[in-house]
Amino acid sequence: MPFQNSLSRNYWRAAANELKNTRSLVFASFIVVLRIVVKAFKIPLAAGLSITFDCYINSLGSMIYGPVVGLCVGAVSDTLGYLIFPSGIYFFPFIFVEMLSSFIFGLFFWKRQITVSRVLAAKFTVNLVCNIILTSLFTKWMYTYFSDPKAATYNIINLVRIVKNLVMFPVESVLIVLILGAFIPALKSMKLIAAGQEDLVFRKKHIILLVVTAVVSVGLVLFYIFYLKDYVSAHNIKLF
Repeated sequence: MPFQNSLSRNYWRAAANELKNTRSLVFASFIVVLRIVVKAFKIPLAAGLSITFDCYINSLGSMIYGPVVGLCVGAVSDTLGYLIFPSGIYFFPFIFVEMLSSFIFGLFFWKRQITVSRVLAAKFTVNLVCNIILTSLFTKWMYTYFSDPKAATYNIINLVRIVKNLVMFPVESVLIVLILGAFIPALKSMKLIAAGQEDLVFRKKHIILLVVTAVVSVGLVLFYIFYLKDYVSAHNIKLF
């Protein structure tokens, strides 16, 4: 399995062909089961918001079967996960958040030389695009559809979501690096990833980046709580 350029036609042809690859489909089924199981284990933060462990399994699976199969895995795991472990109101558009997160991890990892920098970039993209922007927009849509669009609950949940994704980004990124790094030797021996994949090693620049990110994230949260919150409330500013 050689490394490929994700902008090439061959890359996307190969990604689509993973839908016909028996090994990839079997592994994808295994990942679906794991993603459903971990939905039962989460740490609640507020109504409709919690810390979950899906991203670790999602990133590992997407590294194996790529972005196209990842879209299907995201759709199936989201649907079956809700049916088996229902939580709150089912709102169909949220399925696209699950699908896109798998797609993004696959795009960053599948048939690419995975590095610590690439893991950080992938996790940041998922947190920003999927967990903050799309989830916030879909949550607002859901509250508008099912209840009062000006419900204060939405603003509270949305703020906690943004804070969670900012603060948890360094921690989740480190854990993803450790998990992928632990599986890489076995996956190479099974020929599920490229033989040229190097071990993941934290370098000084990565540690500095994670520390700076953590400090900036906490700083932004404190700045909002102590300085910006009253201004935003007084002027009825809505980011999402």
